[in-house]
Amino acid sequence: MHYALRITNCALFALFAGFFLIRTILMPLAYDDYSYAFIWDGAHDGNLQMMMTGSPEVETRERVASFGDIFDSMWSHYFTWGGRIFAHSLVQFFMWIGKPAFDVANTIVFILLVLSIIKLAAAQISRNVLLWIFFSLFILSVWSMTTLFWLTGSCNYMWMSLVQLIFLIPYVQALRTKNPPQKFWLIIPLGLMAGWSNEAGALATICLTIFLISLCKSQKFFRSWMSAGLIAAIISCAFMILSPGNLIRMEFSHPHFHYSLEIFLDHLTTEFPQVVGANLIVLIPVLIYFLRRNFFGRLNTTEILMLAFAAASFLVPVIMLFSPEFTLRVSITSMVFALVASASAIFEMERRPFKINLRGVSTGLIALFVAYFVTLIYVDITFYNSTNRQLEFIRQNSQLDCIALPPIEVSHFFEKIHGDRVTRYYMAHFGGIDIHADDCRNIMTSQFYGIKGIVAVE
Repeated sequence: MHYALRITNCALFALFAGFFLIRTILMPLAYDDYSYAFIWDGAHDGNLQMMMTGSPEVETRERVASFGDIFDSMWSHYFTWGGRIFAHSLVQFFMWIGKPAFDVANTIVFILLVLSIIKLAAAQISRNVLLWIFFSLFILSVWSMTTLFWLTGSCNYMWMSLVQLIFLIPYVQALRTKNPPQKFWLIIPLGLMAGWSNEAGALATICLTIFLISLCKSQKFFRSWMSAGLIAAIISCAFMILSPGNLIRMEFSHPHFHYSLEIFLDHLTTEFPQVVGANLIVLIPVLIYFLRRNFFGRLNTTEILMLAFAAASFLVPVIMLFSPEFTLRVSITSMVFALVASASAIFEMERRPFKINLRGVSTGLIALFVAYFVTLIYVDITFYNSTNRQLEFIRQNSQLDCIALPPIEVSHFFEKIHGDRVTRYYMAHFGGIDIHADDCRNIMTSQFYGIKGIVAVE
């Protein structure tokens, strides 16, 4: 019986991994993908927004063709546009070697992300845990299309979320075992990567690490490598946030910017509720667990970690309240922390005497997923085929001075049902091109396909 259950759970995991791979394959290149396919030219206003002069002499870029090109590109990027060197190096690497490699790698990262959530939660790969994780990531996560499947977005958010979780694993394991190793040199490169991931996620990870270290100290099994990892994360996070390019991009996007109460209230009433609302649903198992628990009983290590990761999930959107721009892509970064807490709560309810019967819930989720899979893949395939038809048109008319493309045709009922869970919600025209021919996206897309010009028409 136990062996058959494990086979069933593995099959369920494989099903969702296959679904993820298909959706990644069907997601076309778009927007910043084309810009990062080229060496960043900070001397000529970079490859994004500021690059709108329309001058062919200035706007010509060279394709990334080596690791040296990526190094030169990110060096220029750091000083003229932004500090997320780690994430954007990955983007440029995959734009160099090709999207098929990214499709496979992205699926592997997704699998590792789920396994890391389960590892931190000290849970098993049970049907209920898997279904709740997949339900949360695929359906509840805000802007999931741009953070899970889009090349640039995934490298910046899902991949970086995995790095943050992997960095936290040794600290959580130390608390669970009460006997951590004396030396763990790998924590320094892990700390550097976690700190140099994305701003809100890195800061939340650092705060959570400080809390975990304080617990280790209070329980008398602190190790020096714990501080080394924290220091590495703080230093790399500082280098990312204090990038000279951040200031240049800020001045371009928000000239003479001054943070104000109006900005805070705008964030608080628009994007913030969406991220927090999704997290509150994800954390329902945690709420159920503590409602059924002895309220006055002393918290054990598992319960403390449960609450700590739940708090970290809300810390991410709180940090974003003080940012000039609140991007909803942080939903995935925030949600993975909440999922650690939820997975732990579900597992505890499954194995404890007061466990509740989740069979009906999991059966309902499976039925929901089947309908979700069939209709969503249908929309993806329709969009993918329409995009390929336009790409073929571009190749056949490469001699034209400027190729005009109408919106991508995807018109059926399921597209409206799924809303922002489908690519069409974010990309009305091929590659995200603009109606202005000299827009940076148009220029980069043209150079990527070796054509003279491209423009979107209504």
